[in-house]
Amino acid sequence: MDGRNDNDFSFGERSLRGTPREKAPDDLEPVIREGATEGDVEKARRNAELISRLSGSRDKPPEAESEETPVKRTNVNDIDMGIEDKLIPQTGAFERITDIPYDLSTEERFEMLRERREDRINAFSLRRDKDTEKEDEPTETRHQGQHEFEKFSDAGAVLEDITQVRANLTMRMCILLFTGIFTLLLTLANDFSLHLVTIFDKTENPSTFMFTNTILGIVSIAASYTVILEGIKNIFKGRADCDSLAAAPMIITVITGIVTLFEPSIVRQQFYHVYMTTAIAGLFFNTLGKLMIVKRTERNFRFISQDFDRCALVTVDNEDTANKFTQGLLNDFPELSTMKKTEFIKDFMKNSYSSDVADVYSRKIAPLILIISVAVGLLSLVFEKADMNGVERAFNVFGVISGTITLCTSLAVMLIVNIPLGRAQNKYLQYSGVMLGYSAVDKFADTNSVLIDAEQLFPRGTVDIKNLKLIGSTRIEDCILYASSLACQAGSILSPAFYRILRGKTEMLYPVESYIYEDGLGLSGWIENKRVLLGSRELMTSHSIEGLPSVAKEREYGGDDLVLYLSVSGVVSMLFVVQAKASLSVSRWLKELGRNGIVSVVRTVDGFIDLDFLSELFGADKRDLKLLPFRFHKDYAKETDYTPEVSSPMLCSGHFPSFAMLLIGTKRLKQISALGVAIQAGACVLGLGIALVMTVLGSFGQLTPTFVFSYNLAFLLITCFAQKQRV
Repeated sequence: MDGRNDNDFSFGERSLRGTPREKAPDDLEPVIREGATEGDVEKARRNAELISRLSGSRDKPPEAESEETPVKRTNVNDIDMGIEDKLIPQTGAFERITDIPYDLSTEERFEMLRERREDRINAFSLRRDKDTEKEDEPTETRHQGQHEFEKFSDAGAVLEDITQVRANLTMRMCILLFTGIFTLLLTLANDFSLHLVTIFDKTENPSTFMFTNTILGIVSIAASYTVILEGIKNIFKGRADCDSLAAAPMIITVITGIVTLFEPSIVRQQFYHVYMTTAIAGLFFNTLGKLMIVKRTERNFRFISQDFDRCALVTVDNEDTANKFTQGLLNDFPELSTMKKTEFIKDFMKNSYSSDVADVYSRKIAPLILIISVAVGLLSLVFEKADMNGVERAFNVFGVISGTITLCTSLAVMLIVNIPLGRAQNKYLQYSGVMLGYSAVDKFADTNSVLIDAEQLFPRGTVDIKNLKLIGSTRIEDCILYASSLACQAGSILSPAFYRILRGKTEMLYPVESYIYEDGLGLSGWIENKRVLLGSRELMTSHSIEGLPSVAKEREYGGDDLVLYLSVSGVVSMLFVVQAKASLSVSRWLKELGRNGIVSVVRTVDGFIDLDFLSELFGADKRDLKLLPFRFHKDYAKETDYTPEVSSPMLCSGHFPSFAMLLIGTKRLKQISALGVAIQAGACVLGLGIALVMTVLGSFGQLTPTFVFSYNLAFLLITCFAQKQRV
């Protein structure tokens, strides 16, 4: 290059400037007609002076524009690339050809690209503004009446809603903790004949004992009225959930307590018990689970409302596209997942408060428990062996129903998902990964393939250009610019290395008119009407490129590293020695994907990347990898291109480890949650069996409130322990 650019030249139209004459010429003096007024004379004189100045500016030569400094385009000769220590010494002299300076059309093209980029940003802003103009009533989530997060300007209001809900749940849990501990002390003292204030002894003051328990139950219902109302309503609608499983025992137990107030002396009998402690405990752990959800939502919201690169995890829903991408790799229907860069995550609240496997379990088991409990209560009329009259038998039915339903309360039902999900969230946030709710498990747990770019496997710093060898007559600066332009345009993993060489001066890059990637060989493109190739020796050979060094010389230059060639206009111009190393985190998670039955489809445009290279470098099984053919790159772009808004239950910063971690996490959470449901279902069935057997034997009175509470608490601890072992 000769260091010139378009701004160094002057154009005639830019020089047509001058200074006005001091006085108008005589031939342009105004002509005064007879009878003209003074105003007419003055107007004619001003017109003559104006014409004089205009004509004088054409005759007088332009003055130098000392105040205006031309804007210069960065020149490759003006920067230090730091490649002196990378150059392999030249062994022969060659004649350096003169470079052609950039012409005007190139500048215009760069200007057009800048304008297009600005238009795209402005168009995105306009679309967002139009969307936010629709200020109708915001959609409410199905939990706590919180409003959906629809735009960044709502962040403060949404966060305030979340913190308000958290405060309400904390207050409710404190009330339930108080009532639960109070009833537990009453239960333990009466079941084990411990020293107790006489007024709360059921044998001496049954009325006070029953009244206290019933009042504590009513206070608990008042504190949790939303759970009670929604839970009971959902049972009748056939959509029972975790709230239903907590509400039904509480309602039955309080009704039993109210009924017993009409005949409180019955609690003196050993066959009759009040199971208020376990019912309140069910509400307490239900509230604890909700509090975990809200705290998890708050942590996620604080994270996603920050400024960082957002990549939403999405699935490839087009079956034909997914089949094309994974052809020959899977024996099953492809469940293909990938990342899509975005600015805004839609449906935040919807995904954060999504239903989970515990709700599915509750929908099936809650009505069943209620029906069987009533049936067991009616059976007690027949099989109860205790000596009691008809009124006492009627009261006992309520006690048996209450005992049976609380025995199957499943205290851990709200925790079987939220404890492992909360534990996982803390881990994911450390790696800039976010899992909003269990909807992520529903959507991604069956993933068996991922679509990724080679750039994600080779983060910045893992690929470097170790040495350069000038072979042809093209200037070294031009060779670097040609290779950089082609690599950056195509999305090569060499782009960061070239970026470092150019010191970030990307405005020097040439526009690439068109390019193709020849699978397994390298890139071929057109730059300034010149055919430019960047790839392996096989690429050069297939195009009959002249000037290739011998294989021995290539081995001498490259050693154990990778060798790439650059050819310009059919002649080899430069040899690049590339050094690639594996990131430990990428290697770990790429192998983890394979171990979890997930294969990786890799999009690449680098000729030195093949399955053997990836398998050896990362230690992954070659059967779990596939390189995406170039003919599918446009489809790849459609699935992964930037989208302003995306609805997804998971997002990350775009790094491969966090992407893989989230996908594998959904599989593990599905297994852990299934284990928790299985334990709780087993506990419920066992409880129903115990209640039925004890009723048939006429010994239901032996199921004391302490036993029922201990039974549920034991299975809660077993569930938590078993799930933790599976992490």
